[in-house]
Parts: sequence; C-alpha cells; structure tokens
Amino acid sequence: MIDFSKMRFLVVDDFSEFRSSIRGILGLLAVQKIDTAANGDEVLELCRRNRYDVILHDYNLGEGISGQQVLERLHVEKLLSPHCIFIMVTAENTQAMVLAAIECEPDDYLSKPFSKVALQTRLERMVRRKQVLAPVLKAMEQRDCEQVLQACAAIEAQDPRHAVLCQRYKAQALHELGRFAELERHLEQQVRSRPAAWNLQMLASLWLQQGQLSRLNPLLDAAMRQFPLMPELHDIRAALSAQENDLPAVVQSLQRAVSLSPNTVRRQIMLARQAWLNGQADVAVYALRQIWEIGRYSVAFDAELLWQLASMLAKAGNSRSSEDSQNWLRHLDKAAQHEIRLRPLAALLRLILAQSKGLQPDATALQDVCTELLARQDGYTAVTLLQLGDWLQQLDAASVAQTLWQRCGERHSTVTGVPEQLERRLTGF
Repeated sequence: MIDFSKMRFLVVDDFSEFRSSIRGILGLLAVQKIDTAANGDEVLELCRRNRYDVILHDYNLGEGISGQQVLERLHVEKLLSPHCIFIMVTAENTQAMVLAAIECEPDDYLSKPFSKVALQTRLERMVRRKQVLAPVLKAMEQRDCEQVLQACAAIEAQDPRHAVLCQRYKAQALHELGRFAELERHLEQQVRSRPAAWNLQMLASLWLQQGQLSRLNPLLDAAMRQFPLMPELHDIRAALSAQENDLPAVVQSLQRAVSLSPNTVRRQIMLARQAWLNGQADVAVYALRQIWEIGRYSVAFDAELLWQLASMLAKAGNSRSSEDSQNWLRHLDKAAQHEIRLRPLAALLRLILAQSKGLQPDATALQDVCTELLARQDGYTAVTLLQLGDWLQQLDAASVAQTLWQRCGERHSTVTGVPEQLERRLTGF
C-alpha cells in the first residue's frame, strides 16, 4: 500500500466541479497536500514556486494554453522534476489528442470519467516505478550521465525484472555522452529482443545521423508496419528525403505525420515551410491556419508565421484573399507591439495591400521599411526572407530584395528547397 499522505499533488482542470471531485477522491487516498489550478498560467506559476510529486492535468483547458502546451513549457523551463508523476487527463479520446499528448511524454494518460480505484491503481503503479528508478532519476536531475549508467546497471543487477525500465534511460545517457557505437549496439539489441516505439525511433534517428541510409529505409518500413500510429517515424522519413534533396517526398511524409497527429505545432510549422518551398502554397496556408488555431499559445509558435500567412494570401491576388490578409495584419500588428522585428513586416504588408488597391506606395515609408528590414534581416527565417524579397522587387526596391535573398543563401542554404528558390530569384541580377 502506497502512503500518499506526504506527497504534494497539483490538480488542473478548468471546471471547478471536477477539481472538487478529484480533491475528494484524493482525500479518500489520504492525500493532504493538494493545490489546484484552472488554467495553464496558474500551473506554470505554481510550478515555479513549488515542487510537486504528482500533477493531474486536464488536456483541454478551453480557451488558452492546453495541457499539451503546459507540459511543453514545463520541460522547456525545466520546472518538472524527473521524480514528478505527470498524468494527462481528458474526456476527449480522439486520435489527434491522444497522439499529441503522448508525443509530449507524460508519465501516464487517464480518460474521464474515472473511479477512485482506477486513479489509485494508476498512481500506485507509477509511484512504484518512480521508486525503483529513484537512483536513475536523481542522476538525471543532476545531469550526471555516467551516474545514470551506473544506476541502471545496479538496478538490473539487483532485480533483472526491472531491467526493461532502465533501457531507455541508458540509451539517452549514451547519446548524451556521445558513445554512439555503444548506443547503436544497445539499440539493436533492444529492437531485436523487445521492439518498442522509443528504441525503433532512436535507432532510426541514429542511423540517419550516421548516414546509414541503406539500413534506414528497411527499418522505417518495418517500424511503420508495427507502429502505424507513430508520426515520429514519418518525421524521420521526411528528414531522410531532405538529405536526398527530394522536397516533394519531404512534404508527403510530413503530411502523413500531420494526418496522424495534427496538434503538434512544430510539425505543422515544418510542413508549412517545406510545402511553400515546394510551390504548394495551398498546403502551406492550411498548415499556417492550423498553427494559429491550435498552437498560438505553444512555445513553438512564432508570430513571424502571421506575416508568412498574410503574405501568401496577399500573393493570391483576389479580393477575398486580400481581405483575409488584412485580417491577419491586425493579428500581426498586435504581436508587433511586443516584438520590434515584426514592425517592418507589418509596415511592408500595409504597403503591399495598398498597392493591391491601386494606390502608389509612399516612397518615404518604403525607404523606412527597407532600412529596418536590412537592420533586422538576421532575425528572419528563410521563407520570410524569400517573401520579403519578392515583395520588395515588386515595389521597385530590387537592390534591397537582392541583399535579403543573398543573406538568405548565406544563412539558410542547408534548408531543403532554399537553394533552388534562390537560384530562380538571383538569376539575372
């Protein structure tokens, strides 16, 4: 029987009735220290002040940051101890939500409604696992990879039944230490004896990194057959296609990954970029709209994406898309109040939209925009620099366009599709 009385819990849900219900269940389990939160901002603030043993976090918190995005931020800000048990709770069991939550790697996933027995069973199982792994988790918290390996070896020697719990931590430590030959042997043994999503993905990533491409494709094919709902495998195949400079295949793989798990913002951002570079503006626009819809509170979101979306819509050249671009300009203006680098983007978009209405762009305003863009060019992504050059050339600022394109080549030439885009633009200058 696990003693929960000395453990500190955080219960997160936007419905006060559910928070009260969970408090009641935890009270029956003798839990005495219970904090509650109704939204992601409250969670982050509480986690900055307190160390929790267990976090029960609802996935969907209504408007604002989601449980998935809270977990991302906790990882980024290093607010989540390896000893903490993070359980994602949700009443929505759609594939998109489940896969997105799993990709953020909570310790467990619990569907509403659940009983006291169900919650107690999950908690006891996770507490026992954390207890067994305590020496490993302590070494991880101290960022001592050598000690992680020693702790894993000690647990395996003490009770071989727990060896499976240590294998992933051992692999991560070997990777951090740069002991790749040993890591490869370890992963190959794991894939043969106990294939799992994590070891297949890690081995595939390692072979991609090492350039073992002839071995990678068969591994990915086998892994996809065994784990058809694993979007990370399609990400790796997209990276493989990028190395082979096959941009259409990159987009195709990313589309397959997004169809499985559309709520992962970083993947949608990658799809939007690669699709635009491949000339599939419609795919890019749809991905950018999805990013705003599901990911504007994510740590991965960058308001520069608003410029890219508005620019693509303005390029369509019809009245409906111009109106839509004007709406996104309002969002961009709002974001530019907090980020100086966005201000010349918003100013240029206003000149573009004015020109689309037959108005002559103000020469002084254009010069000011060009000056600011040149000063801030290193802060923009490849897609933005390419788009900026296109518009500046249209506005008779060809020399500035050329400068931005050349800078894009200097900084982003390794991005699949960028060299081809630049070659078309710089030919003739």
